[in-house]
Amino acid sequence: MISKFHKQNTNFQIAYFLAGSCHTPDGAYILLKELREEREMAIKNYEVQQLKDKAEELRAKKLLEGDEADRLEGKAKLLEIENNRKFGEVLYKAALEEIDFIDKCIAKLEPLRKYKGLPDQEVSELVQKEEWLFELLRRAENYLLTTGTIPPDQLDTMRLHPDFKTKILPRIKEIRNLLLTEKGREKLLEQIQGANFPEVIKLLPEYKNK
Repeated sequence: MISKFHKQNTNFQIAYFLAGSCHTPDGAYILLKELREEREMAIKNYEVQQLKDKAEELRAKKLLEGDEADRLEGKAKLLEIENNRKFGEVLYKAALEEIDFIDKCIAKLEPLRKYKGLPDQEVSELVQKEEWLFELLRRAENYLLTTGTIPPDQLDTMRLHPDFKTKILPRIKEIRNLLLTEKGREKLLEQIQGANFPEVIKLLPEYKNK
């Protein structure tokens, strides 16, 4: 079972499956910036909720001065606020930990970036061609390795990419030729091994002593 223990994403997920799902440093950078914004929003929402809880707490304490029904309602409300506060603090701390790791990942990617210095929105647009190219190449590898054929809808998407004739189609031909022999298949498997952005992955605890 995969457990995140109050986090939106664990460090492992961020390194391997989020940043690692990207194909370029700038693509990973943009993904991580968006992830950071989402986590930052969760922190801001917690701070807003803290203010609301204080107001509710004052109202609940006033109920303690009323009749028995009011007192019971006030006690229940105070207990609810306290429970929510405890759990909210846990989620708040988890979000802070996520942001800390995301910032470390971004720092590792920064020297590798091609479009650093440009506005993030512009970078997001500039990385699309390369990200799509490598994504489609990856799909071609996966399909040909597993089923031996590329589904029509996926091939149609590949044909729409501007680099289809110069990069995607030659790679498809290369993969097909490699799959003809056992030695070629082994070579192909070697080519697709290895995780993206080892600089980020080395931030994980298991790599600290390596």
